[in-house]
Amino acid sequence: MTTSPVHPDHLSPGNQVGPWKILELLGGGGGGRLFKVEREEQPGQPFTLKVALRPAGKHEQEEEDADGRVSREAAIHMAYDTGLKVHALDHWLGPSGYLYFVTDYVEGETFTEWCWRVKPTAARLLEVFTEVVRLVDRLHRRQLWHRDLKGANILIRKEDGQPVLIDFGVARQPGMATLTVGVPPTSPHLLPPESLAFLAEGSWEEGAAFEPGPAGDLYALGTLLFEALTDGYAFDPKLPYDQLVLAIATKVPSAPYVLNPRVPRALSDITMRLLAKRPEDRYADAEALLQALWDAAKEKRKPEWQISLEQPLPEEVDASEASVKSDAKRLEDPLAAEEDEPEPDAQSSAAAPTPGRTRRRAVAWALCGALPVFLALWLALSMLAPPSEKGSSLVPSSSIVSALRRFPLPRHAAALVCATAGLACPSVPTRPEADVRCPEASTQAMFQRLKLRKELKAVIDINQPGDQSQLGTYQDGPVVGRIVGYAWADPALPDGTLLYGRLWTGPGIYEGDKEAVIARYTEARLPDGSTYPVCIVLGGPDGRVPKQPGSKAGATVLPRELPAAAVWTWP
Repeated sequence: MTTSPVHPDHLSPGNQVGPWKILELLGGGGGGRLFKVEREEQPGQPFTLKVALRPAGKHEQEEEDADGRVSREAAIHMAYDTGLKVHALDHWLGPSGYLYFVTDYVEGETFTEWCWRVKPTAARLLEVFTEVVRLVDRLHRRQLWHRDLKGANILIRKEDGQPVLIDFGVARQPGMATLTVGVPPTSPHLLPPESLAFLAEGSWEEGAAFEPGPAGDLYALGTLLFEALTDGYAFDPKLPYDQLVLAIATKVPSAPYVLNPRVPRALSDITMRLLAKRPEDRYADAEALLQALWDAAKEKRKPEWQISLEQPLPEEVDASEASVKSDAKRLEDPLAAEEDEPEPDAQSSAAAPTPGRTRRRAVAWALCGALPVFLALWLALSMLAPPSEKGSSLVPSSSIVSALRRFPLPRHAAALVCATAGLACPSVPTRPEADVRCPEASTQAMFQRLKLRKELKAVIDINQPGDQSQLGTYQDGPVVGRIVGYAWADPALPDGTLLYGRLWTGPGIYEGDKEAVIARYTEARLPDGSTYPVCIVLGGPDGRVPKQPGSKAGATVLPRELPAAAVWTWP
């Protein structure tokens, strides 16, 4: 057994906190740290220990009462049916030391991790989200508001797939003593609009605390559902704080079904009502929200509820899916029925991966990933390298995690290993292939059915808040553009037409001697609901848009509105 350190941040596996042996760090925030622990007399039986980051005692007025948060959280677990039993509550390192408590250990993953791994269907997401709301409703019936509902504070239990709420450190009942000044300490992009109005009033400077009530938790549930449906944020946390606050207060986020065509309209409408600017425009309470979810569940046997909500990358959309959309359009459009079925030529067939090619590509990735692993093991054994220091770890930054989320696991795992070993394996693409002929279905839709002839103008991504005349900040990934219908623009795509596509920000993309980006849209949805496969680029026919000053990795600055052009070949 190692000697225990004197601060929670120095704890590592093997240390002791009272009778509890540290097994591993689970995480934590500004007020405490979570550890997986066991007792000597119960080896193999894990528990969860949470310890305050500041010792017990008087704290400065401007400081958060971390000891009080941990104490309150333990009391809530003991007084309410949270699903977690408290096994210990004590001080570590003497009576004036760090307060800690121990609860049952939940084997599972956070709600956010579950969404990334499972890529649920709308029907499955509805089931899990309904259970989350049911837990919140149980708390609200006893006048307890959680005040920090987010993906990281919901665990999906491995054994039965049921959600468990955690982190009650800022939970509150009417009349409870205030532990935090102003609004609850949560991520700024999750703050409800009414909390910003409270901050603007300035009463928090005199010690007043924001009382969100049930409406605050309902708004938080809206942000949670929005992220699960779109794999994005209602309000981008990377925005500068002043722009973020302005967006939350004034901008209505794009509806989930607009950002992700696979989202059923019923779930999208529920999300938008939860995100209403005024608390009174949301559901009256969690029970009313449950009723809306039950009503939506009546549709979940429909086919559109049974497919994954994950959006395929535009360059990976199978030709058969485009064919299905084309057939559906012919049923809706009498003129389309008169046209002959286009015969795919060799070039257009090569542009769209087939299922057989996808399987061969997966095998190639597996072989390419396995070879360097064996080489690395052989090299390590032959050199007898000493093991790394106990307790050290490699933790990917949030920007790396965000980037990896945009690529299927086999692709980025193989690319990482291949890059490490220096082998010539395929790499994660930082730019799309050029000089590739557009699918014939797209060219026919654009130039024969829609008869596009003139220049277009489009907003890059409707989920980027701000005026169209201002600059925006963008990163790699899916985007949803919108046609702006100026008098000189081509009327074939009217004002408000949505464009679904993807943005590449480099490196290695240039317009002349300037760093640039590539934006391609592969589907257009007109205001009347009709959809067409398209090949549309931003920046004119050359398909390149120079980056603006201030751009950096993961945060490219561009005009929000740019020229757009329909093309025969991806430039």
